[in-house]
Amino acid sequence: MKRARTSSTSDVGSPREMTADMVELAFNPRKIPLDILPLIFEHLVDRRDLHVCAQLCSTFHAAATPLLYRTLDSRVRKTRLGRPVVCHPAGTLLKKPEYAKYVRHVRETGAIGFSKPELLHDCQQAVKLCTNIQSFSWSDQSPDASHNDEVLLAFLNILQTLKLKQLTIRTYLSLGEEVWDKLQEFRGLTKVALWVMEGPPRVLQGWSEHLGSTLTHLELGVGVVSSHITHHRSHSQLSMQRSAGVPASILISVFSHLTHLRSLRLKGAPTSAILEILRTLPKLESLDTEYFGSGLSHWPAEPTARLRELTVRTSSIDVQGPQQLWSWILQLLPHPSLQSFTLNAFSTQGDAPLPRRFLLDMAKTHGTTLTHFNVSSALLTLDDVECLCTIFPALETLSCSLAFCQEAKQVEAATVNGRNLRELRLHTSWVPSRYGTEQVTIPFALENARTLMLREKSRIRVIGVGRELYTGQWVRHASRDELVFEVVRDIVYDA
Repeated sequence: MKRARTSSTSDVGSPREMTADMVELAFNPRKIPLDILPLIFEHLVDRRDLHVCAQLCSTFHAAATPLLYRTLDSRVRKTRLGRPVVCHPAGTLLKKPEYAKYVRHVRETGAIGFSKPELLHDCQQAVKLCTNIQSFSWSDQSPDASHNDEVLLAFLNILQTLKLKQLTIRTYLSLGEEVWDKLQEFRGLTKVALWVMEGPPRVLQGWSEHLGSTLTHLELGVGVVSSHITHHRSHSQLSMQRSAGVPASILISVFSHLTHLRSLRLKGAPTSAILEILRTLPKLESLDTEYFGSGLSHWPAEPTARLRELTVRTSSIDVQGPQQLWSWILQLLPHPSLQSFTLNAFSTQGDAPLPRRFLLDMAKTHGTTLTHFNVSSALLTLDDVECLCTIFPALETLSCSLAFCQEAKQVEAATVNGRNLRELRLHTSWVPSRYGTEQVTIPFALENARTLMLREKSRIRVIGVGRELYTGQWVRHASRDELVFEVVRDIVYDA
């Protein structure tokens, strides 16, 4: 397909009428307006490219430096000999404090104090310089809880003097009472993320009252998780240990103060509390939670929240999946609002099937709104895929495990009604057999991907089949002035 050429009608004039000053502006990087460069540099994914830009000239340096120092990460990596090497920008900030005004996000790790404690003072002094900081993230897996609390407390004392908006804490060991008391003094936060793997559960008691007017995003791990839990234990044993010590009444009381929440990720909460929580959060749009069973409610009141994004995580020892899961999900979604649905369901007996009745019932309410359907761990047939593309006409992305497929043409036929489908990912599944479980293979090749992408009215540009990922796009031909459609095949390996 040749590119159509049109003449320019702007005030600058045609290319033949460009003056010498215009030519110099176009090819001299020092003449590019400074406010345009950051918009270009933001597309550079590799920080090494930003470093190169910062060293080219004074104009590029002025535009690239704020992006380089927008986010500061501390980390510890090991050499080939196994020796820890600390990577931290504190030294640069102390030498050039004028860069601190560009810092918006800081990520610290407790491993710094464990590997190189003499650097902690410089780290804390560097954070003091970052007066425009918006978010602070702390992660720690060190074995010494008392030392961790001391280091974290020092950072919290500094952050309390700044106008912090977002706070994230991820730690394996529990938080001490002194740290928890300090956290409850923070005000004006818009996002809080607390993930504590061991120790007594922290569910914002005594703190939620002060955060209610500003908090819009919350991530909370409220369960007591034992490090000795294995996949061999039953689902009921797992659910009891993860939600132990957090009564539903306490959770509901806490969330009753957080009426401005728009996004909630909740781990370890009793399933019976989720419906009532949705009744107290009228502005909630995104929910990521777990299902442990026994979550159905027979109360006449419905959730006031109109969810746009829902992620459900669950597990089962039964190949049919957890009982009452599908009815419980539908109870969470009584209003036509859902745009994205994700299900992460683990079964020890293979991929669990997705009931057709569940799909039809969901389409009755969300048939015109749903655009993303990610059920990679659930088993769908080709008829289910065809049904999804039909009852959800706005569907743009679909990810699932396919139960049976003999040839690629069956995939084409199943997705023919997906007029708005842009991304299709079909995962290889494990199905029961007389030998236990066996993996289903899906025959698919590069030409099949090209045919599916170029068929009439198709918008699909990304197709994943097992580990193979096909990406299509229009590119300019190297030797001719025309566009050709190119499909690239990649192999995706698990991290």
